[in-house]
Amino acid sequence: MTVVTWGSLSKGQDDNETIEEAIARLIDVHLADSDAHIEAGQSLYVHKQSETIDHLADSIVEDKVVDGAIILQKLTADKRIIVSSFESMDGWYETGTISQDLSCVSIATTAVLNNIAEIDSAPSYWVGVDWDKDMFYQSTVRLAQITDQLVYFGLGGSDDLGGFSGAGFKIQDGTLYCYHATDSGSGFVYTTFEITGITLTSWNVYRIVYDESAGTLKFYINGTLKKTFDSSLPTDNNDGLFLYEIKTEATAIKKIYVSDVLYSTPK
Repeated sequence: MTVVTWGSLSKGQDDNETIEEAIARLIDVHLADSDAHIEAGQSLYVHKQSETIDHLADSIVEDKVVDGAIILQKLTADKRIIVSSFESMDGWYETGTISQDLSCVSIATTAVLNNIAEIDSAPSYWVGVDWDKDMFYQSTVRLAQITDQLVYFGLGGSDDLGGFSGAGFKIQDGTLYCYHATDSGSGFVYTTFEITGITLTSWNVYRIVYDESAGTLKFYINGTLKKTFDSSLPTDNNDGLFLYEIKTEATAIKKIYVSDVLYSTPK
């Protein structure tokens, strides 16, 4: 016995179009109708007329916003924001040979083994790295060479600089890592993750995003998420905020170039 499904039946004796075909046709017509759902009380009408259009938090991604479309008047100043292209080195501590150019600072060692060159900055009237608050950090960096050197840059302190905690990027003899670190009382203990596929002698945009409520510390390079740490994160605040440090592992001059630094955190 042949079983005939409902959708395969003709609409009527004078129309051979099946019910299934009719449904598909009407859906296509509806989808092509630019005026669908815009009448009063319908979904798009309500969406368009609402004083506030709500979406899930963080649901609008950056590539949906036209470049230059958001003007300053539409931004709210509810966070502390730092934007620097190293127009001045005021507020920075310096060790080594430090030189400035347009939107760039060069940090160079001497040709002595274990020589350190660095710049770092610590605010005087607020906590530098505060793990009780969200943090956003971004910086454009490149290396002159990749071998025989140890590099740290990012937030907080380091073994050589000192401090209580930190998070950032580490480069040792051409291998790139992201890390977070806490002082153990006898030096920093680093939790690291190796990142591959980055040309370190090219300009790259390095980003750190800390979400205190979610308990996540995310690391991006050139807009691509490379690692998320979500356990055993630092809790001890650090007075120092930024560091860029390079240490020789051979008797040769080593350099790191930094173009800019961006930072934001709640006040």
